[in-house]
Amino acid sequence: MTQHTPTAAGEPGRSQVEPLVVARGVKKYFPITRGLFRQQVGVVKAVDSVDIDIRPGETFALVGESGSGKTTLGKVLARLYEPTGGTILFDGQDITRLHEGELRRLRRQIQVVFQDPTSSLNPRRRVKEILEDPLVIHGFGDARQRAQRVQELLDLVELPREFLYRYPSHLSGGQKQRVGIARALALEPKFIVLDEPTSALDVSVQAKIVALLKRLQTQLGLTYLFITHDLSLVRNMADHVGVMYLGRLVEQGPARRIFERPEHPYTNALLSCIPTVDEEELALIPEKIPLTGETPSPARVPAGCPFHPRCPKVMDVCRHIPPSFVALDGNLRVSCHLHSEGDPGRGVPAAS
Repeated sequence: MTQHTPTAAGEPGRSQVEPLVVARGVKKYFPITRGLFRQQVGVVKAVDSVDIDIRPGETFALVGESGSGKTTLGKVLARLYEPTGGTILFDGQDITRLHEGELRRLRRQIQVVFQDPTSSLNPRRRVKEILEDPLVIHGFGDARQRAQRVQELLDLVELPREFLYRYPSHLSGGQKQRVGIARALALEPKFIVLDEPTSALDVSVQAKIVALLKRLQTQLGLTYLFITHDLSLVRNMADHVGVMYLGRLVEQGPARRIFERPEHPYTNALLSCIPTVDEEELALIPEKIPLTGETPSPARVPAGCPFHPRCPKVMDVCRHIPPSFVALDGNLRVSCHLHSEGDPGRGVPAAS
C-alpha cells in the first residue's frame, strides 16, 4: 500500500503510520425547498470542505456547539449519509460513493454508537436478539457460533449473561448504552463513530462508560471518532481534537496542545467554560471569554470568517475574507486571520 503523508491533522513524527480514515474537502449540503413542487431555494451547509486524518488506534474528538455539524460529519464518514462533495478513504479504499452491496460489506468495518441508547434499541426485541441481528444480517456462523459470540459481547461490555433475555425497558441508561456498544462490536469493526455516547447518561455513569470505551480500544485496537460538546471528556479521551463551527473545522491538532495553548478565539471560549474545582486544571483553563449573539444558521453562513459576528477579536479582514489554515508549532493547524501569513491586522480589533 502506498504510504500516505497526511496534510491535514497529521503529525510529521507519525507520518510513517498511514491514516485509517482520510477525508479531503468533504461537504454535506441539505437542500431547502419551498412551494407545492418543492422547488429548491437554498442549501444548508452542514459540513463544508472538511479535511481530517484519523490514524489506527487513536481517538479523534470533534467538539463544538450544537448545530456545528459534528454529528453530520460523523455520519458522512461512516457513510450513513452520502457526501455532497470531497473524498473519503478508509483503509486505503475510496468509499466516497459505493453501491448498496459495497456499503453492506463496509458496515463490518465501520460502526456507530448513537447518542440516545433508548431510541437506538428496538424496544420489542430482547438483548439477545438485538446483538444477534447484525450477525444474522452479515452471515456470521451458525446458530451455535452466533450464540457464543453474543455471550462474548456481553462479557466485553461487562454485563451479566442473564441480561440476554431482558428487554431494553428493563435496563438502566448505562446498561442500554453498553448494549449499544456491544452491538457495534459484534462484527469486529476497525472504526467506531461515537456520537455523544455519554450525553444522555447521569454523570456518575458517564465515567464508567468512558472507562469501558478506553479499555475496549486498548484491548481490541479500535479507532474512534468521538463526537461531543463536553470538553472535559475530550481531555481524558482524545489523542487529537478538531473544533467545528458552522460546518467547518476552525482548529485541529494534538489534544494536549489545544488544551494547553488554544489559538482560535472560538476554541478559547469553549475551553474557558469547562467547569472544574481542581487547581492545576484551573490554571490551564483560559480566562472566561463571553460569546455575544447566537450561532448563525448554516443556511445563512456569514461572509468572510463564519465566526466573525461573535468573535471578541474580530478585525475588518474577518468580515470579508475567509481565513485559510495555517500550520503552527506543536502540529497545530488553525483557520484564523490572527495567525494568517502577512499578519493582516494581527491583534488589532476592527472598529465597531
